[in-house]
Amino acid sequence: MVHVAWNAAQSQYFIAANGVKQGGVLSLILYLLYTDGLLVKLSTCGVGCYFGSFFVCAPVYADDLVLLAPTPSAMRHSLAICYEYAEEYRVLNLIRKSQSG
Repeated sequence: MVHVAWNAAQSQYFIAANGVKQGGVLSLILYLLYTDGLLVKLSTCGVGCYFGSFFVCAPVYADDLVLLAPTPSAMRHSLAICYEYAEEYRVLNLIRKSQSG
């Protein structure tokens, strides 16, 4: 629950919808804080790809995240982790932007 304070006035408490304004000064920092827990869960589950001895499971660039998995079942496991995280933190995923390659 949050409220807005402006000078001496305060709004009633309300539920804030998830989301970060694009282009806002704090947007990147808030996005990283919000997704850090997901990245920790993905990196500790052990599902991903190895490049030599270097483990990669979910490279992130700006606000794009890519899941890497060596098999379809490994990808399903990673997607299940993402789904559980989204359910727990009420994250809206833009399915229309997702694709397999």
